[in-house]
Amino acid sequence: MNKVSGIFLKKYINSPKKEWKRFDSIFMVLGIIISVAVLTVAIAIFEGYENVLKKTILGVNSHIYVFKPGEENLKSEHIEQVSEFLKRQPEVESYAKIIMTQAMASYNNRVVGCLIRGIEWKIKNQPTSYKKYVFSGSYELQNSYDIVLGYRLAKKLNVGLGDTLKLISPMNSKVTPMGIKPKQQAFTVVGLYKSGMYEYDSKFTFVNLQSAAEFIAINDEYSMLEVKLKEEYIEKADYLAYKWEMMFIQEDFFYQISSWIDFNGNLFSLLKLQKWVMFIILSFLVLIASFNVVSSVSTSIIEKRKELGILKAYGASNTLLQKIFIGKTLLISFIAVTIGQILGVVISVFLSKQTFFLLKADVYFLEKINVDFNLFTWITILVVSIFIVFFASLVPLRKIAQLQITSILRNE
Repeated sequence: MNKVSGIFLKKYINSPKKEWKRFDSIFMVLGIIISVAVLTVAIAIFEGYENVLKKTILGVNSHIYVFKPGEENLKSEHIEQVSEFLKRQPEVESYAKIIMTQAMASYNNRVVGCLIRGIEWKIKNQPTSYKKYVFSGSYELQNSYDIVLGYRLAKKLNVGLGDTLKLISPMNSKVTPMGIKPKQQAFTVVGLYKSGMYEYDSKFTFVNLQSAAEFIAINDEYSMLEVKLKEEYIEKADYLAYKWEMMFIQEDFFYQISSWIDFNGNLFSLLKLQKWVMFIILSFLVLIASFNVVSSVSTSIIEKRKELGILKAYGASNTLLQKIFIGKTLLISFIAVTIGQILGVVISVFLSKQTFFLLKADVYFLEKINVDFNLFTWITILVVSIFIVFFASLVPLRKIAQLQITSILRNE
């Protein structure tokens, strides 16, 4: 019996090519491929957007900020206290003092609001990726009144390298016989800055630390101290900020410490939530495609009715026959899902390379579609898709148990 059963099982597994050409089989495979490809593309775009946004934010901003509560600036003695403390912390890679203030940039009757960042540009290991993002001209602020602009800000002002613009600060106005005169200073554009994030590229200007201090009329005072953490501690920035603030309080030093997570944590939590909600929603496409699995398996059972009857006559159990159908369906589905994932990767890469469709940078922060792939997501899509197909294939297999050997053999 086992030998004969084996012959029939082999004959069934090695089914003729015409079975693969059936419309329902082709439709089943195509449905799985397309639905999995759509799911793969959507998740790749979400992950790419999240990773690039995070990388950009961490490149433009430091990981931790130390400043005085309220509107008080850090004085030289405060900088010394904090610096001595940071030197003892193993998590710290570098730090630097900066001055930040708002101003108006003016050139040829065009006026645009901007954010001035006075930086120590000569530091080799800066807390931010300032040098990396200066793509045109020079990042060096050799002269007192050199300035680097965000490239979008430069476009708004229609200013280029070598041009001279004015920075205007109403906060440092002087009272003259002719009325109130805002503080003005001419700067020469020596470089253009491009981080890839709209908010920064349209607002940021970089000048010498001393020039920024002179512009806002402060002496030996600084807005904050920026801290760069070692890579393995970046995700723990909020914990370190809280820990350091408590340590300062114990030493009777009162500083406010914030991390990049404090400012952007909610954004990334929302992105993760949206990604998995989108994953669940698009998984229903695979579920809809699995309806074709029900149709295909049902048709296959009807076509193999006689073979199934003979196998049952030779003692093959319903469980064994169901395993044959499940195994074959899962094998086809695995191949289809894998092809769908590969197709999704190809489409995603194409979307990241094309230039005819770009995001609205002022809405989505980034102007370019970015994609990313990781092993966990790949396995998750594969496993979820296979499980959906598996449970769908169980529905028509109940018909095998309902088959009557005598009726089959009599062609009833």
